[in-house]
Amino acid sequence: MKALLAFEMVMRLGSMTAAAHELGSTQPAISQRIRALEETVGVPLFERHGSRLQATFEGKRFHVDTRNAIRDIATATQRLQTQALNQKPELTIAAHFGVAHLWLLPLLPALEAALPSTRFEVIPVDQDNAPAMDSADLTIRFGQLDGLANNDYPLFTEIVYPVCSPAFAARHRLNDQLPAQSVPQLPLLHMDHQDPRWLDWYRWCDMACLSQPQHPPRFAYNNYPLLLNAASNGAGIALGWQTLVDPMIRAGALLRLDPVVQRNKYGYLLSVRHPERAAIARVVQWLLNAARS
Repeated sequence: MKALLAFEMVMRLGSMTAAAHELGSTQPAISQRIRALEETVGVPLFERHGSRLQATFEGKRFHVDTRNAIRDIATATQRLQTQALNQKPELTIAAHFGVAHLWLLPLLPALEAALPSTRFEVIPVDQDNAPAMDSADLTIRFGQLDGLANNDYPLFTEIVYPVCSPAFAARHRLNDQLPAQSVPQLPLLHMDHQDPRWLDWYRWCDMACLSQPQHPPRFAYNNYPLLLNAASNGAGIALGWQTLVDPMIRAGALLRLDPVVQRNKYGYLLSVRHPERAAIARVVQWLLNAARS
Protein backbone atom coordinates (compact mmCIF):
# COMPACT_ATOMS: atom_id res chain seq x y z
CA MET A 1 0.00 0.00 0.00
CA LYS A 2 2.84 2.41 0.77
CA ALA A 3 4.39 1.65 -2.63
CA LEU A 4 1.08 2.29 -4.42
CA LEU A 5 0.59 5.58 -2.59
CA ALA A 6 4.12 6.64 -3.48
CA PHE A 7 3.56 5.73 -7.15
CA GLU A 8 0.28 7.66 -7.36
CA MET A 9 1.85 10.69 -5.67
CA VAL A 10 4.90 10.68 -8.00
CA MET A 11 2.67 10.44 -11.06
CA ARG A 12 0.50 13.29 -9.86
CA LEU A 13 3.29 15.64 -8.70
CA GLY A 14 5.92 14.68 -11.24
CA SER A 15 8.88 14.09 -8.89
CA MET A 16 9.96 11.87 -6.04
CA THR A 17 11.09 14.84 -3.96
CA ALA A 18 7.66 16.45 -4.13
CA ALA A 19 6.00 13.12 -3.38
CA ALA A 20 8.28 12.60 -0.36
CA HIS A 21 7.39 16.05 0.99
CA GLU A 22 3.65 15.39 0.53
CA LEU A 23 3.84 12.00 2.27
CA GLY A 24 6.13 13.16 5.08
CA SER A 25 8.88 10.82 3.92
CA THR A 26 12.29 11.11 2.18
CA GLN A 27 13.26 10.92 -1.48
CA PRO A 28 15.36 7.73 -1.02
CA ALA A 29 12.43 6.03 0.75
CA ILE A 30 10.03 6.95 -2.08
CA SER A 31 12.55 5.72 -4.66
CA GLN A 32 12.86 2.40 -2.80
CA ARG A 33 9.06 1.97 -2.73
CA ILE A 34 8.82 2.63 -6.48
CA ARG A 35 11.52 0.04 -7.21
CA ALA A 36 9.71 -2.49 -4.99
CA LEU A 37 6.49 -1.85 -6.92
CA GLU A 38 8.30 -2.31 -10.25
CA GLU A 39 9.65 -5.64 -9.02
CA THR A 40 6.15 -6.68 -8.02
CA VAL A 41 4.47 -5.83 -11.35
CA GLY A 42 7.47 -7.00 -13.40
CA VAL A 43 7.96 -3.97 -15.66
CA PRO A 44 9.59 -0.51 -15.28
CA LEU A 45 7.10 2.19 -14.40
CA PHE A 46 9.52 5.10 -14.88
CA GLU A 47 12.48 5.94 -17.09
CA ARG A 48 15.25 7.73 -15.25
CA HIS A 49 17.40 10.25 -17.13
CA GLY A 50 19.74 11.68 -14.52
CA SER A 51 17.55 13.72 -12.19
CA ARG A 52 14.60 13.63 -14.59
CA LEU A 53 11.84 11.09 -14.18
CA GLN A 54 9.43 10.09 -16.93
CA ALA A 55 6.64 7.55 -16.77
CA THR A 56 6.78 4.62 -19.19
CA PHE A 57 3.79 3.58 -21.26
CA GLU A 58 3.12 0.80 -18.74
CA GLY A 59 3.46 3.29 -15.89
CA LYS A 60 0.92 5.67 -17.45
CA ARG A 61 -1.52 2.84 -18.10
CA PHE A 62 -1.06 1.46 -14.56
CA HIS A 63 -1.74 4.91 -13.14
CA VAL A 64 -4.96 5.27 -15.14
CA ASP A 65 -6.13 1.83 -13.98
CA THR A 66 -5.31 2.33 -10.29
CA ARG A 67 -5.48 6.02 -9.38
CA ASN A 68 -9.17 6.16 -8.44
CA ALA A 69 -8.94 3.02 -6.30
CA ILE A 70 -5.79 4.27 -4.56
CA ARG A 71 -7.36 7.65 -3.81
CA ASP A 72 -10.54 5.96 -2.51
CA ILE A 73 -8.51 3.75 -0.18
CA ALA A 74 -6.43 6.72 1.01
CA THR A 75 -9.59 8.77 1.65
CA ALA A 76 -11.27 5.92 3.54
CA THR A 77 -8.18 5.39 5.66
CA GLN A 78 -7.92 9.09 6.49
CA ARG A 79 -11.61 9.16 7.40
CA LEU A 80 -11.14 6.30 9.87
CA GLN A 81 -8.02 7.90 11.35
CA THR A 82 -9.90 11.16 11.89
CA GLN A 83 -12.81 9.27 13.44
CA ALA A 84 -10.45 7.41 15.78
CA LEU A 85 -8.90 10.67 16.93
CA ASN A 86 -12.34 12.06 17.78
CA GLN A 87 -13.48 8.95 19.65
CA LYS A 88 -12.89 8.49 23.35
CA PRO A 89 -11.15 5.25 24.28
CA GLU A 90 -13.48 2.91 26.17
CA LEU A 91 -12.49 1.34 29.46
CA THR A 92 -14.57 -1.47 30.98
CA ILE A 93 -14.92 -2.14 34.72
CA ALA A 94 -16.49 -5.41 35.85
CA ALA A 95 -17.62 -5.61 39.47
CA HIS A 96 -19.85 -7.69 41.71
CA PHE A 97 -23.48 -6.51 41.76
CA GLY A 98 -23.28 -4.96 45.21
CA VAL A 99 -20.14 -2.87 44.74
CA ALA A 100 -21.13 -1.99 41.15
CA HIS A 101 -24.57 -0.62 42.02
CA LEU A 102 -23.92 0.77 45.48
CA TRP A 103 -20.36 2.14 45.24
CA LEU A 104 -19.10 2.37 41.66
CA LEU A 105 -22.13 3.64 39.72
CA PRO A 106 -22.73 6.59 42.09
CA LEU A 107 -19.06 7.55 41.57
CA LEU A 108 -19.27 7.35 37.77
CA PRO A 109 -20.27 11.00 37.08
CA ALA A 110 -17.32 12.26 39.15
CA LEU A 111 -14.97 9.76 37.46
CA GLU A 112 -16.11 10.85 34.00
CA ALA A 113 -15.69 14.52 34.95
CA ALA A 114 -12.16 13.88 36.28
CA LEU A 115 -11.13 11.88 33.17
CA PRO A 116 -13.18 13.34 30.30
CA SER A 117 -10.96 11.78 27.61
CA THR A 118 -12.10 8.25 28.54
CA ARG A 119 -15.49 6.58 28.10
CA PHE A 120 -16.43 4.09 30.84
CA GLU A 121 -18.63 0.99 30.86
CA VAL A 122 -19.53 -0.66 34.17
CA ILE A 123 -20.48 -4.36 33.93
CA PRO A 124 -22.20 -5.81 37.04
CA VAL A 125 -21.56 -9.53 37.49
CA ASP A 126 -22.75 -12.05 40.05
CA GLN A 127 -19.92 -14.59 39.91
CA ASP A 128 -16.12 -14.45 39.79
CA ASN A 129 -16.12 -16.80 36.80
CA ALA A 130 -18.34 -14.53 34.68
CA PRO A 131 -16.75 -13.93 31.24
CA ALA A 132 -16.61 -10.17 31.88
CA MET A 133 -14.23 -10.73 34.80
CA ASP A 134 -11.70 -12.15 32.34
CA SER A 135 -12.15 -9.59 29.58
CA ALA A 136 -12.65 -6.27 31.44
CA ASP A 137 -9.82 -3.76 31.76
CA LEU A 138 -10.46 -3.46 35.52
CA THR A 139 -12.28 -5.76 37.92
CA ILE A 140 -13.50 -5.24 41.47
CA ARG A 141 -14.16 -8.37 43.48
CA PHE A 142 -14.36 -9.59 47.04
CA GLY A 143 -11.59 -11.77 48.45
CA GLN A 144 -8.53 -12.01 50.64
CA LEU A 145 -6.36 -8.90 50.79
CA ASP A 146 -3.11 -10.55 51.81
CA GLY A 147 -0.71 -12.04 49.28
CA LEU A 148 -2.03 -9.96 46.37
CA ALA A 149 -0.51 -10.14 42.90
CA ASN A 150 1.40 -7.20 41.42
CA ASN A 151 -1.64 -5.95 39.51
CA ASP A 152 -4.06 -6.17 42.47
CA TYR A 153 -4.82 -3.25 44.79
CA PRO A 154 -6.82 -3.35 48.06
CA LEU A 155 -9.78 -0.95 48.00
CA PHE A 156 -11.33 -1.37 51.47
CA THR A 157 -11.41 -3.95 54.22
CA GLU A 158 -14.48 -5.84 55.38
CA ILE A 159 -16.48 -4.12 58.10
CA VAL A 160 -19.93 -5.63 58.65
CA TYR A 161 -22.81 -4.66 60.94
CA PRO A 162 -26.59 -5.10 60.97
CA VAL A 163 -28.78 -2.52 59.21
CA CYS A 164 -32.52 -1.98 59.13
CA SER A 165 -34.97 0.79 58.39
CA PRO A 166 -35.56 3.42 61.14
CA ALA A 167 -39.24 2.39 61.22
CA PHE A 168 -38.29 -1.27 61.74
CA ALA A 169 -35.93 -0.29 64.58
CA ALA A 170 -38.65 1.75 66.26
CA ARG A 171 -41.21 -1.04 65.85
CA HIS A 172 -38.89 -3.59 67.47
CA ARG A 173 -37.43 -1.14 70.02
CA LEU A 174 -33.85 -1.40 68.74
CA ASN A 175 -31.80 1.50 70.03
CA ASP A 176 -28.71 1.33 67.79
CA GLN A 177 -28.00 -2.12 69.21
CA LEU A 178 -28.91 -5.67 68.23
CA PRO A 179 -29.44 -7.47 71.54
CA ALA A 180 -27.86 -10.92 71.70
CA GLN A 181 -31.07 -12.62 72.76
CA SER A 182 -33.17 -10.95 70.03
CA VAL A 183 -31.51 -12.57 67.01
CA PRO A 184 -33.61 -15.79 67.04
CA GLN A 185 -36.88 -13.78 67.20
CA LEU A 186 -36.19 -11.08 64.58
CA PRO A 187 -36.69 -11.44 60.81
CA LEU A 188 -33.24 -11.69 59.23
CA LEU A 189 -32.69 -11.13 55.51
CA HIS A 190 -30.42 -13.64 53.76
CA MET A 191 -28.63 -14.01 50.43
CA ASP A 192 -29.47 -17.13 48.42
CA HIS A 193 -25.93 -18.31 47.62
CA GLN A 194 -23.39 -19.70 50.01
CA ASP A 195 -19.83 -18.47 49.47
CA PRO A 196 -17.22 -19.25 52.13
CA ARG A 197 -15.57 -15.88 51.50
CA TRP A 198 -18.63 -13.92 52.62
CA LEU A 199 -20.04 -13.65 56.10
CA ASP A 200 -23.56 -14.96 56.47
CA TRP A 201 -25.75 -14.49 59.51
CA TYR A 202 -24.53 -17.70 61.18
CA ARG A 203 -20.84 -16.86 60.87
CA TRP A 204 -21.39 -13.20 61.68
CA CYS A 205 -23.31 -14.03 64.86
CA ASP A 206 -20.54 -16.43 65.88
CA MET A 207 -17.88 -13.71 65.44
CA ALA A 208 -20.09 -11.11 67.19
CA CYS A 209 -20.80 -13.49 70.10
CA LEU A 210 -24.56 -13.36 69.53
CA SER A 211 -27.17 -16.10 69.58
CA GLN A 212 -27.44 -18.05 66.34
CA PRO A 213 -30.56 -17.78 64.11
CA GLN A 214 -32.91 -20.63 64.98
CA HIS A 215 -34.75 -21.05 61.69
CA PRO A 216 -33.59 -21.29 58.07
CA PRO A 217 -34.59 -18.34 55.88
CA ARG A 218 -38.03 -18.54 54.31
CA PHE A 219 -36.87 -16.35 51.42
CA ALA A 220 -33.40 -15.47 50.14
CA TYR A 221 -32.37 -12.65 47.81
CA ASN A 222 -30.30 -13.29 44.70
CA ASN A 223 -28.39 -10.00 44.74
CA TYR A 224 -27.27 -7.58 47.40
CA PRO A 225 -28.97 -4.37 46.19
CA LEU A 226 -32.35 -6.18 46.29
CA LEU A 227 -31.66 -7.33 49.85
CA LEU A 228 -30.81 -3.78 50.99
CA ASN A 229 -33.91 -2.45 49.27
CA ALA A 230 -35.98 -4.94 51.26
CA ALA A 231 -34.26 -3.83 54.47
CA SER A 232 -34.94 -0.14 53.73
CA ASN A 233 -38.62 -1.05 53.16
CA GLY A 234 -38.82 -2.58 56.65
CA ALA A 235 -38.81 -6.28 55.71
CA GLY A 236 -36.14 -7.17 58.26
CA ILE A 237 -32.49 -6.82 59.27
CA ALA A 238 -29.66 -7.25 56.78
CA LEU A 239 -25.91 -7.51 57.15
CA GLY A 240 -24.36 -4.31 55.85
CA TRP A 241 -20.87 -4.02 54.36
CA GLN A 242 -19.78 -0.57 55.50
CA THR A 243 -18.66 1.01 52.22
CA LEU A 244 -21.75 -0.24 50.40
CA VAL A 245 -24.38 0.77 52.94
CA ASP A 246 -22.90 4.07 54.15
CA PRO A 247 -24.71 6.17 51.49
CA MET A 248 -28.09 4.69 52.50
CA ILE A 249 -27.28 5.30 56.17
CA ARG A 250 -26.34 8.94 55.48
CA ALA A 251 -29.56 9.36 53.49
CA GLY A 252 -31.60 8.00 56.41
CA ALA A 253 -32.90 4.95 54.50
CA LEU A 254 -31.05 2.56 56.80
CA LEU A 255 -30.00 2.59 60.44
CA ARG A 256 -26.74 1.07 61.61
CA LEU A 257 -26.84 -1.31 64.58
CA ASP A 258 -24.04 -2.58 66.78
CA PRO A 259 -22.06 -4.79 67.18
CA VAL A 260 -19.49 -4.46 64.39
CA VAL A 261 -17.42 -7.31 62.95
CA GLN A 262 -14.22 -6.45 61.10
CA ARG A 263 -11.96 -8.81 59.11
CA ASN A 264 -8.83 -7.01 57.97
CA LYS A 265 -7.73 -9.89 55.72
CA TYR A 266 -10.91 -9.70 53.63
CA GLY A 267 -12.42 -6.96 51.52
CA TYR A 268 -12.71 -5.58 48.01
CA LEU A 269 -9.74 -5.49 45.68
CA LEU A 270 -9.12 -3.87 42.32
CA SER A 271 -7.40 -5.92 39.60
CA VAL A 272 -5.81 -4.46 36.45
CA ARG A 273 -5.29 -6.28 33.13
CA HIS A 274 -3.03 -3.72 31.38
CA PRO A 275 -1.29 -1.63 34.07
CA GLU A 276 1.17 -0.23 31.52
CA ARG A 277 -1.56 1.84 29.81
CA ALA A 278 -1.40 5.44 31.02
CA ALA A 279 -5.20 5.89 30.89
CA ILE A 280 -5.73 2.83 33.11
CA ALA A 281 -3.10 3.99 35.60
CA ARG A 282 -4.98 7.28 36.04
CA VAL A 283 -8.28 5.45 36.61
CA VAL A 284 -6.68 3.10 39.15
CA GLN A 285 -5.28 6.03 41.13
CA TRP A 286 -8.63 7.82 41.04
CA LEU A 287 -10.51 4.77 42.33
CA LEU A 288 -7.94 4.18 45.09
CA ASN A 289 -8.30 7.81 46.20
CA ALA A 290 -12.09 7.46 46.14
CA ALA A 291 -11.92 4.32 48.28
CA ARG A 292 -9.66 6.04 50.83
CA SER A 293 -11.98 9.04 51.07
